[in-house]
Amino acid sequence: MTGVLAGLAICLAWLSPWVTESFAAARAVYAFEKQWRHTQDGCGFHCKGCGVRNTEKVPFGRTVEIEFACGLLPSDSPEYHRTQTRFVSFLGTVH
Repeated sequence: MTGVLAGLAICLAWLSPWVTESFAAARAVYAFEKQWRHTQDGCGFHCKGCGVRNTEKVPFGRTVEIEFACGLLPSDSPEYHRTQTRFVSFLGTVH
């Protein structure tokens, strides 16, 4: 019985159905903003087209691709934007 429960727990963690697109996006945005919170001229999503671009279901969680800009920009053009992929685990942690 214990082996069945352990197998079920591993299977659920692998599938992690509770890590939805909206949950993963919110966790990734929160972690990114927290990282730059105390930097005066840091990075953020206050640019045209910035924010969550894509999420993809992967084993043990979901990857989230975000687009952002850093510092003072000469113009709000995509050529000055950056992208980054974050992993949101089945525990809700962001890496």
